Amino acid sequence: MGRWDAVSPFSCPGRRKPMRDGDQEGFEYEATILTPRLLLRAGREADRPAIARLAGGAVNVAGLGTAAGGSTAGGRAFVIVEREGGAIVGVCEYGPMAERPALVEVATWIAEPFCGRGLATEGTQAVIDRAFADGGTMILWCSVRVSDGRARRVVEKCGFQYRGTGMGRSLTSFGAVPIERFVLERKNWASLKSWGARRQTDGDDAPRDNAA
Repeated sequence: MGRWDAVSPFSCPGRRKPMRDGDQEGFEYEATILTPRLLLRAGREADRPAIARLAGGAVNVAGLGTAAGGSTAGGRAFVIVEREGGAIVGVCEYGPMAERPALVEVATWIAEPFCGRGLATEGTQAVIDRAFADGGTMILWCSVRVSDGRARRVVEKCGFQYRGTGMGRSLTSFGAVPIERFVLERKNWASLKSWGARRQTDGDDAPRDNAA
């Protein structure tokens, strides 16, 4: 598979296992999640060529300065697939921060041909729900490159709130880059979920303007 760290500052690699002779599963993905348009599923060896092709021409959608789950322990990763047609459109993940393993971070990567359709927002919302449902996570973090306004709109649509600036590991230049940090607390997530359920009950089916 192609080098993820050469793809995007919002790149989201799977949890890589040591490769052995005859090993058919170089990446370890877990679980399945359904959204209106997407299926987030376990990765397969057969996915490698498609993901590598997409990664070669991709730009980041949500501009994370660091990929989630940099720690070798914990976290889950998913291949993002369109339910209609079955095309792979990206990857998402949540897990411990590389530099602060006690904190949980989320990341989503959508290939450039599929940008602008709200898939990053839809996939990120789904993985947020799974992260909060999985164990005792109380706060989720994400890191957005300062220069990426589209990324900022995605994470804000998902309920994240600005927490401050800093420097983060770049997945493209192999150095540190300026980032903005955002957090989403469980209580705020629960309120947003409740509010969304009420909107559906009230029959609000108006299309939403997603950033990516």
